[in-house]
Amino acid sequence: MQNFFDAIPVWREVVNQPPRDGDLRIEESLDRERRRYVRAARLFSVESAIYSSELPELLDVRLMAMSPQAFTLAGFERVAGVEYAQSWLVAECSLPD
Repeated sequence: MQNFFDAIPVWREVVNQPPRDGDLRIEESLDRERRRYVRAARLFSVESAIYSSELPELLDVRLMAMSPQAFTLAGFERVAGVEYAQSWLVAECSLPD
């Protein structure tokens, strides 16, 4: 059995990641593992219109909260066949000129 405190360093690594920027797209797509259509949120690179799997897509996405500054999406990410509940805080980013 894993001790709760063993997971804290991993959690800090996740929370302290630098923010990612790009084009957020949300669309319905077929999830072959669930055998149904789901809403999927994907972050595309600004330089490329082709999706990169560097950041997992957020599946079964729902809008949880919204304000003038940001909004939160919730769903799950699938990594190596394992599904993890996740939320994304989405805010406008300023790109260099």
